[in-house]
Amino acid sequence: MLPPYIWIPLIVICGPLLLELCVRAAFRRGEYYVWKPGTRMRLGIDPKALPGMPSEARFWINRDGERGDDPPPARDDASVYRVLVVGGSAAECYFLDQDASWPGVVQERLLRAENRERLGGRRAHVANLARSGTGPTEAVARVLERIRDRSRCDVILIMAGAADIVNWMRHGTPSEIPDELSTDFLFLQHPEKRFGWHPARLALVELLRRLKQRWSAAEFRREHVGKKLIETRAMRARAEKIKDDTPDPAPMIAAYESGLRRAVEVAKTMSERVLVVRQPWFEKDHTDEENARFWNCGEGYPYSEDVKTYFSMAVTARLMQTLSDVGARICEEAAVEHLDLMPTLDRSLRTYYDFFHFTAEGASDVADAVSEVILKSVQERA
Repeated sequence: MLPPYIWIPLIVICGPLLLELCVRAAFRRGEYYVWKPGTRMRLGIDPKALPGMPSEARFWINRDGERGDDPPPARDDASVYRVLVVGGSAAECYFLDQDASWPGVVQERLLRAENRERLGGRRAHVANLARSGTGPTEAVARVLERIRDRSRCDVILIMAGAADIVNWMRHGTPSEIPDELSTDFLFLQHPEKRFGWHPARLALVELLRRLKQRWSAAEFRREHVGKKLIETRAMRARAEKIKDDTPDPAPMIAAYESGLRRAVEVAKTMSERVLVVRQPWFEKDHTDEENARFWNCGEGYPYSEDVKTYFSMAVTARLMQTLSDVGARICEEAAVEHLDLMPTLDRSLRTYYDFFHFTAEGASDVADAVSEVILKSVQERA
């Protein structure tokens, strides 16, 4: 038997090392989460940047890394109508409260007594995995591929498209679409995370962070959220050049088509129903007040650099219509449902706070249309 002056130092040194290696091994068998489970943010919305928007927004992430309420237990599957939302910023609804986002309003609509009856007495749960920055349609496909073994639902709602255009413009409308969709980019928590030996990069430290995040009820509060929009709008207003056309958009359109086809095919393996909600946009002859609300569609990234060249809203609208038409064709070929919101949404600042994103009233209108399609199809299938 080793003397104490040998085995005690060995335990002191090797014990934590062994524990660190075990935690790393456990993490490698973990799940992929778009959001870190248990995150709770309360956003104080800047009234000058977003006039007319609610002053506060809760942004809460459940235990499955989804924006929304905690999911019912799996044993309740027969009594729960599960809806999963994927896409980019227009579905994420970052500046809107949890219950005012259109996925949140869809849940409220489906939980109404008369609609529960139309769902066969089941209660609804809507989980939102949409996230700004990961909006290119190829990203939606990759997210669904990573979570398909964990997420089974009655209907998957896909809203994407604008980010394909905006990112293509941001990179200068290249003939080859850059692939920026790393695992770290798509998932804030995932089993491929790399650890190091600096204290801040230890798996044990990450374990403590995750436990605190998941089980703590504390909220992280941010103030003046959206204030950056004031600067980015001013940047577009003083642009040196506004382009009324783009080079051949075929590469961007092909990337969108490939991504949507892939997303739809993966979604069909996870759910009996797939509904592609074709992303709408604020198209009209804009007033000066409306033009002053626009900020994106530039050659560069306005959140981190001074952008001097932008594309007109007219050319952006034409590209959005092209993607919407392509999306409809893909859905028809794949035999999945699709919803065109353009004929029904009011084209005004009541609905949009910029060219792509919804106010609370706009989100409510989107939710009304989506909910009705869900309920109508459920009844037709019954």
